[in-house]
Amino acid sequence: MKTQKVLFVAGVFLSVLSGVAVAATSTGVDVGARYHTKHSEFVSLPYADGDWTYTAGYEINEENSMLQINCGFTPEFKDNKDLDYGITPELNLLAKDGIYQGGLGILSTYTRNGGGKSDWTDMYWQWILGLNVPLGDRLSIQANAYYVFESWGTLGKFKFDDIEFGGSVCFKF
Repeated sequence: MKTQKVLFVAGVFLSVLSGVAVAATSTGVDVGARYHTKHSEFVSLPYADGDWTYTAGYEINEENSMLQINCGFTPEFKDNKDLDYGITPELNLLAKDGIYQGGLGILSTYTRNGGGKSDWTDMYWQWILGLNVPLGDRLSIQANAYYVFESWGTLGKFKFDDIEFGGSVCFKF
């Protein structure tokens, strides 16, 4: 598990460096929110139906792809009253075609309780499918659906009730 976290941090770092090195790409910052559901198969996640995560991130856009580096903050967990908050860094790679986008992300959630005890979840994955609608040259809005899963072997246990939804606004520079 420690190796996965080191690889994740290294991947984020290298992604940022590669994005800075390519002058032809467009970049942007985004803010948004995500509505969570209680997952039927992935029970070790701390989220319940109705939990909200507020996100901020950085995007590197190419013509047909996008790399997102996001961090989410969950101020409370409805089913886990002993947890004070959660922080979820994520790295997403999306393919784009017009206003449509879809891809895969990897993430992990850090939780902390009132007694000062903290913990990281194991790395987990998410499929992303959504819309990215430009509003002029510098602004866009995104609406996405997320299917979170723990391992590739559990993809066959897909249920529509496990889909989460989110939206964001991006300012490009």
